[in-house]
Amino acid sequence: MVSVSETAGMIPGSTASASRPQQRRLALGEEGALGIAEYVIVLDADPPHILMTHVLLY
Repeated sequence: MVSVSETAGMIPGSTASASRPQQRRLALGEEGALGIAEYVIVLDADPPHILMTHVLLY
């Protein structure tokens, strides 16, 4: 199981959209060598969860 916090591991420019500040980008692999994952933190859901929206592999 992998845990993603609101700030850990985020890359520069990690907020994917000014209109959707809850969307984040996370570098995959060391220095992002494997790609980038985009996810949304859904804090107001019951239970709170993370939704992967896009994975770009290099």
